[in-house]
Amino acid sequence: MTQRLVIISDEPEEDLTEQLIAAAHAHALEPVVIEPALFDHVAPPVLNYGDLLYRVAITHESCVIEQQLVHPGVATCYREALGAFLIWDNQTLFLARNGIETPRTFHAMTTDREELKRRVEALGGLPVIFKVPGKSLGVGVVRVDNWPTFYSVADALESAHGQYVHLMASIEPAGHWRMLVVGGEVAAAYQNIPQEGDFRTCVDEDKKECFTTPAPESANQLAIDACEVLGLEFGGVDVLVHSSGREYVLEVNFPCYFAHPRHAINLDVADRLVSYLKQKGQRLKEQLAG
Repeated sequence: MTQRLVIISDEPEEDLTEQLIAAAHAHALEPVVIEPALFDHVAPPVLNYGDLLYRVAITHESCVIEQQLVHPGVATCYREALGAFLIWDNQTLFLARNGIETPRTFHAMTTDREELKRRVEALGGLPVIFKVPGKSLGVGVVRVDNWPTFYSVADALESAHGQYVHLMASIEPAGHWRMLVVGGEVAAAYQNIPQEGDFRTCVDEDKKECFTTPAPESANQLAIDACEVLGLEFGGVDVLVHSSGREYVLEVNFPCYFAHPRHAINLDVADRLVSYLKQKGQRLKEQLAG
């Protein structure tokens, strides 16, 4: 029976899904795309031992579909099948408690001004970062460097998101790296650079040096360690490298966007990922046969 790569994707024609499909064909796998909007929750498909499962979509429904499909015989990016059921609302806190250095963060929001002052002082004073978890592309990340703006932003975010807002120390000056970790190795690393007039960073595929400049080896290892702590065999790890040389994990993204290296320097992370999952699936299938 042919191994399948089952992809949960809201948009079958978007670039990540297309890269995964191409990688599946290259490795003699049958690609199967599941669109959450068309998924049959009453009679869901059953994945075979040795099949591969990857979720591109990030919606709640897609997470539930992944949980319905996963079982111990399916090769996923989780070290254990249970990983599909874990939700990392306070990921930085969990990482810090397991020896991974992260920017100091308070994970529950308040509008009490005296308490907010205490927290800002504990973070080293202004500027600080407000962050709404679960967003992407810098949405929900606000840097404030004065008290009037700080209180206004705190009130607005608390009103919109309740306690689900993080208050984080600002690490400056620092370089921002994204490491794509596959199976305990960094498959690709690139620098995110500040946008004009904005403190937030993003990738620029036209700046090839962002993709060809080697990342610090210690930062690579930190990214690998962060994935290991979270039980992930694939992830996009954001690492800040301070001018002092001190390194911090901002977050581990899974699923994550991994197409930039292919677009910029023809480095195919999808192929590396599918190759890894295929080998994992074959091991799982052999274990069943044994």
